[in-house]
Amino acid sequence: MKRTQRTPIIFAAILVIALLIQGCGGGGRKVSAVHGTVADIDRNVVIDADVWIGDHLTKSLVTGAFRLDDAPSGWQTIHARAIVDGRQWEGSTAVEVLENEPTMNANIVLAPAGDLTTITGYVWDDTGRRVSGARVLVTTRILLPSGSSDQDGAYGSIVAVTDDRGFYRLTDVPMGRSAVISASKVAFENDEVLLDDITGPMTVDFELHASTLETPVAPTLTWVESWTMPNPLVRSFSSATIEGNPYDAIRAYTSPRFRASLGSRKTSATQSPATQQSLITRAASTGSLIEIDLYWNALADNLSRTLAGYGIYRRDNLGDPSLAIDFVRDPYANFYGDMGGEIEPNVGYYYRVSAVNVEFLDRWNQPIDEAESNWSSEMGVTPLGSLHASLPTNGESVSGNPLFAWLALTRAESYSVYVYDQFPTIPLDPGGDYGGSPPSYGVFPIWTSAWENVDSVRYAGPALQTGHVYYWIVTAVDATETAYSYSELRSFTAR
Repeated sequence: MKRTQRTPIIFAAILVIALLIQGCGGGGRKVSAVHGTVADIDRNVVIDADVWIGDHLTKSLVTGAFRLDDAPSGWQTIHARAIVDGRQWEGSTAVEVLENEPTMNANIVLAPAGDLTTITGYVWDDTGRRVSGARVLVTTRILLPSGSSDQDGAYGSIVAVTDDRGFYRLTDVPMGRSAVISASKVAFENDEVLLDDITGPMTVDFELHASTLETPVAPTLTWVESWTMPNPLVRSFSSATIEGNPYDAIRAYTSPRFRASLGSRKTSATQSPATQQSLITRAASTGSLIEIDLYWNALADNLSRTLAGYGIYRRDNLGDPSLAIDFVRDPYANFYGDMGGEIEPNVGYYYRVSAVNVEFLDRWNQPIDEAESNWSSEMGVTPLGSLHASLPTNGESVSGNPLFAWLALTRAESYSVYVYDQFPTIPLDPGGDYGGSPPSYGVFPIWTSAWENVDSVRYAGPALQTGHVYYWIVTAVDATETAYSYSELRSFTAR
């Protein structure tokens, strides 16, 4: 059954974004945060990629998610690049940066720099007039039929917008791939073209027809997980020492979900001091960086002419109803990273996803109830708070087997200490077996304590070498094993 009490909320959000997409939004220089993911042409997320708009720079995390602060409003081109297997990979897409509010799902697809091309063309309506403000999307992963794995689908599409002449230009399009390219605008059906092989520059024109109303099938939400990381991320280490973000490596080691899939993920090998400083300055309102990731299945409707995108709903356990926090205007999306500054530890957050028809506004720009699917089932997570280590202090010289201690964390079910004999960074080897025993690549702990509900543990690993610098961190997980928190990373010297 439809839940008519929430419909005005989602369509209020959709209406605002629709007006922006059609050129009715403001074009000032106010700024906002941009969130999204970086993925490669095979849908694998790209870790540690440079992401930038103009001179505003950040990095993608181990989920591929990024947050770029202080981006100028209006239509912007957002770029990303990474070193993968010794080659530079690049990508870009157009994104509408909203004024003074987060812009979500700005997803970027990377491919080898020498394997990119351009697709151009015009968008017309069925009366022969050129259509301005239409979005043209290309994805190099054709979605699989209904009933396939919930991992099918694309993290995002390459986007361009038509100008006043109805002309568009898609840059950084990967060659040597089949793809689907589509044009869309409010009140028109999507026009889609399947490309068997992109071999070089191409011209593809589109003709849009007035849309028909069809209620989409509800998507299935499959995974929600939260991560609380300290801020500053690397308080104790100078940029000259840093070879990469240690928390990405620790997070990859911690999560069985990531560990099971990292073998197919790509990573860049190094991280510049400028980018590290950008990471250090990122913070949620609580003084920690909290990220909540959610995934849903790919719909058979994803290749339909009638799907505009997805509504993202969130409620908390403080009594508030589910509210629309975003409209993901990409029919091929199946991932959303919520990094809102209002997210607090020890508050439960519950998510649902809906699918939205292209005919979501009537001729008077009023919402049409039947244009939105039912919600998906609800999934939730309660982020943990910040975890603080106490002993040994950073840089301390210790003898024998040191005692590691920390402050107990509300709702933490168990803790584990990781000790490293070198600075814990990725790179990962995409061809290696991350979960293997022994692991074939990456920087791994030389000792981990058993997961226990304690506030201290004594080192019981291999003999420590006199004069050697070691690194340690304590991690916490809640009873559901969906919420994690890390302490600050510390060093000590054995004597």
